[in-house]
Amino acid sequence: MTTAVSKRRSAYVLLPSTNMWNVDNPGASPAFVRQMGTYRQGSRTRPSEGALLAGMQIVDRVAPGDTVLVNMTDDERLALLLEQPGLRILPVGELAPLWLRRPIVIPFIGLQARARVALTVDVVDADSGAPLANVDVVGYVNRAERVGASSRTNARGRARLMFPQDVTALESVEAYPASGYWQAYVAKAAVGAETLRITCRPIDFATGDARRHFGFEGAEGDGEGVRVAVIDTGVAKHPDLKIARGVNVVQGEKAGDVADQVGHGTHVAGIIAGRAAPGKGVRGVAPAAALNVYRVFGRSQETATSFNIAKGIRQAVDDGCDVINLSLGGAGDVPDVLREIQRARALGVVCVAATGNDYRAPVSYPARYSQVMAVTAMGRRGTFPRGALQTLEVAKPFGVDRKNFVAAFSNVGSEVSLTGPGVGIVSTYLDGYAVMDGTSMACPVMSGAVARLLAKHPRLLGMARNQKRSDEILRLALNEAQKLGFGVNFEGAGILM
Repeated sequence: MTTAVSKRRSAYVLLPSTNMWNVDNPGASPAFVRQMGTYRQGSRTRPSEGALLAGMQIVDRVAPGDTVLVNMTDDERLALLLEQPGLRILPVGELAPLWLRRPIVIPFIGLQARARVALTVDVVDADSGAPLANVDVVGYVNRAERVGASSRTNARGRARLMFPQDVTALESVEAYPASGYWQAYVAKAAVGAETLRITCRPIDFATGDARRHFGFEGAEGDGEGVRVAVIDTGVAKHPDLKIARGVNVVQGEKAGDVADQVGHGTHVAGIIAGRAAPGKGVRGVAPAAALNVYRVFGRSQETATSFNIAKGIRQAVDDGCDVINLSLGGAGDVPDVLREIQRARALGVVCVAATGNDYRAPVSYPARYSQVMAVTAMGRRGTFPRGALQTLEVAKPFGVDRKNFVAAFSNVGSEVSLTGPGVGIVSTYLDGYAVMDGTSMACPVMSGAVARLLAKHPRLLGMARNQKRSDEILRLALNEAQKLGFGVNFEGAGILM
């Protein structure tokens, strides 16, 4: 019987093994990866490497002589493993932005074939009463399980939600404007009744948000001399933002194209280094910091490969960044990203990562790694409008000040270093400004806070770029943090004010 041989190629990352117990004789894999680094990108390996390896294609590399991205078949992968037993051959990981941008909805099975009942929802501006178009609307029968129906408002601000005929009441009906407004909800709505009206309040810079409440709008000069990297979806052109350096690491795209088509990176960047005057737009935690942008997401893609993230971190370190913001994550181990985080720490650079938004699940990667500062999301009652969707994220534990809470969505655990405001955060967006929730928003608040603190310690900022420097930065930040009373697994050392 002949076994079928698959010729389908998949992407893999080749990592040299590390032998910390015998650094003088680490094995053959580092030399092999260095040799791979001499091949031209897009080329195939040389026939001298063996018949099964001859078709393996080099796609990209993190740096010359280092981590390599290849396309190969399963047979080629096995042959390579047999030839280089110390080599790590990893499938490419996928990581996502850690924000609650869109509602998660599990639709009813077989709804089209069943008798149905409708709920009509009108979404309007709370101040003017004008209809709001293109707003995602969700009606949940069971919010915890995310079971419900969704639709989008038309030009008249109206959406129509369809449910099975036996559904008579909903836990909540929620409206998600993309930008310009606070998300809003109505609890305990009846299905089949008269039209339901949801009012969304416009963003008002005069009133602020949780970030402003805790003093995370920087003064003139805050962050000066510090370079912060945003490893993300890119950054859109915006009057409140100034990019010091922009690099696109995605293979096949223009190296200088960091335009953001998703919005996440633009929101993150504003939190760190927005430069608007107070009350006139978005002013970041460290407005004087130099903002380096590394687009690791392909054009319009909502996930990024672990390889591109690793490549972005490498570039940020080599460009002299002091703090690297990682508002992205996933459930699986990403050794290629870890390798670059370890290198960053060894070269005096601090990485700050979001813990994830899986409702008290374990901390996501890469925040789970001990070499990063992992940040959870907290919020404060009274910093968002009445009827705002953020009300549904209020959950225990509460702080010593009972208005402070850990966001219901935040992942937590023993890996947590800090907490930051991540509920109802206003920042820059593709077409203006938006309110967002997530550990993705808390993370840049703390990245900005580290930059602000570092700028006030020029001796530390000017230290030789080695692990002593990064260790000292972390020690300073953790010692300066203030506990809010949530408990160590929820806030780590606390909030860096």
